[in-house]
Amino acid sequence: MKQKKGVTPVVTISKPPAAFTRALAAEIVKNLTSLGRFTTRPFRHEEKPVAADKPEALGQYPILVDTSVLIDGRILAIVNSGFVTGTLVIPRFILGELQHIADSNDSLRRAKGRRGLEIVNKLKGQKVNTLLSVKFIDIDLPEVKEVDHKLVALAQKCENQHPRLLTVDFNLAHVARAQSVKVLNINDIAQALKVSLMPGEEFTVKITHEGKEREQGVGYLGDGTMVVVDGARGRVGADIPVIVTKIHQTPAGQLFFARIK
Repeated sequence: MKQKKGVTPVVTISKPPAAFTRALAAEIVKNLTSLGRFTTRPFRHEEKPVAADKPEALGQYPILVDTSVLIDGRILAIVNSGFVTGTLVIPRFILGELQHIADSNDSLRRAKGRRGLEIVNKLKGQKVNTLLSVKFIDIDLPEVKEVDHKLVALAQKCENQHPRLLTVDFNLAHVARAQSVKVLNINDIAQALKVSLMPGEEFTVKITHEGKEREQGVGYLGDGTMVVVDGARGRVGADIPVIVTKIHQTPAGQLFFARIK
């Protein structure tokens, strides 16, 4: 049928089914609810786990120094020889103990403490061994009272840095080794460097005093090794040629028995 001129056409829109309307409304409400929750949720930074307190870096190839080493003093010659490399680590509580000893009323203890402090200053200023440095650290373990025990506990606390404990204290060395701490004992080095003799070898020794057994005389090698000489009781003060007859190993080192040549 032809449309008449001047008449606006009427467009008829069919009404959507009721079921469709309800489904659309429900979907809109659901989306708006999710959006509201997202916008009202407080923004939270992701919390990173707090790292445990890390012990102070001890340096390259660290060696923890005991008070006895500084009082002994031989460490200075060893360092200057170049046989030790790495970092000598001196905790402040070791310096504190040296200061306490140096302030003692006892003249011998006072002299030992001052000697230890003097060795510290010489080690700090040494320039002969360029492969070794000295480092002072402030780490303290207030819950541990004894200085020796502090050193062992410090070595254990810093075990991931593989520190070694340097001492001349026999008991401390055993306690540290029992707790899996690596120990460098200067006395072990001294024993390793002593003269090694075999039965039948000849040398000259000065008899310094009489022995405990009958007719024995006693002398010493240059490194302090004792020589017990049969038949030398009446030769005190004399340099005599002797022949090694027996070698006895003791916890303190070797003991030589000899006879007059």
